[in-house]
Amino acid sequence: MICAIYGTTGELIKLAPVLRGIEERGGHYLNVTTAQQVEQIPKVLTQLGLSQPAIWLAHGRGGHELRANADIPFWLANVATRFARSRRAMSDAIKSDGGRPLVVVHGDTMTTLLGALMGRALRVPVAHVEAGVRTWDLRHPFPEEATRRLVTKIATLQYAPGAQAAANVKHGTIVDTGMNTIRDSIELAAMHESENATRPQGDFGIVSLHRYELLNNRELLRATLHALATHPAQRQMLFVDHPVTVAAMERAGLTDVFAGTSVTRISRLDFFGFVSLLRQATFVVTDSGGTQVESYVLDKPCLIHRKKVEQPDGVGENVIVSGFDLETLATFLDDPVVHRRLTPPPAVSPSEIILRDMEQRGFLVPSGA
Repeated sequence: MICAIYGTTGELIKLAPVLRGIEERGGHYLNVTTAQQVEQIPKVLTQLGLSQPAIWLAHGRGGHELRANADIPFWLANVATRFARSRRAMSDAIKSDGGRPLVVVHGDTMTTLLGALMGRALRVPVAHVEAGVRTWDLRHPFPEEATRRLVTKIATLQYAPGAQAAANVKHGTIVDTGMNTIRDSIELAAMHESENATRPQGDFGIVSLHRYELLNNRELLRATLHALATHPAQRQMLFVDHPVTVAAMERAGLTDVFAGTSVTRISRLDFFGFVSLLRQATFVVTDSGGTQVESYVLDKPCLIHRKKVEQPDGVGENVIVSGFDLETLATFLDDPVVHRRLTPPPAVSPSEIILRDMEQRGFLVPSGA
């Protein structure tokens, strides 16, 4: 049986097409979460039509999402303790359906590495979805780049989103999935979209910033938010209040930075709501690799506010990387719509490639097989 281990909604959203595909084929998987984003995971699972976790290795910190570095030790201790208690049950479960056992992790979060280590402790193969993407700079982003490299050394089955990522992997069995599984997630979202009530009249952009690389740099965060608030064009922008971002703004005394400006703060949206809003938006400013790929698929002008990015999707076309340079951000805001996609996404279903490969290797056994 396949054991899927995830901790954030980002991981879950990109794994969802694979998990749904397992169910549609009559297969089974063990649903395990470390619940870094404990408040959102149950809602997203319900939206995606997936079952709730069979095993909760933690519940964030005290039932709330991790918002600061100080929350991490408490959460880690819970994950370690509950895994030790659940190890036998997990081992028995993933050997119960006649298929080869497999632990599946995604991306570059703390849970990605923890899940890979759990797979090793369970003495079963580990599959890494979104393997091989690299910046080749351990500092940017930190610790995500280090996490990816460590997981690559642990995983024996590498599902790489494109030829460039596949070429970066030198360990294990490498399967090129064509592109990121989020392409299939967007297709799922399309079935649930509607006009978003938070949409303003006329053209507008979305700002979604939540990575620790930015949030832990108080001066850069302050300068970035002031640049958005005071840009001469005064474009309408919706600023997404991720809990970690709100906490960082509070620590930096920036809660009123957008008062009286054309930037409106909105509550964090669920995945379907965000994709629906992104389809309606004129442009997006973000530090999310997932939103980068979504913007590429949907052909939305996108500025990635990071030093470096690990995925090539759309870069130099509709995607601009700021390198944390505020002049690059300002130039993008001057005329974002000049940045358009030049090449279409590959005509593939990454999740289907993964599912077929799992079947061929005996990890996914349909009922009655």
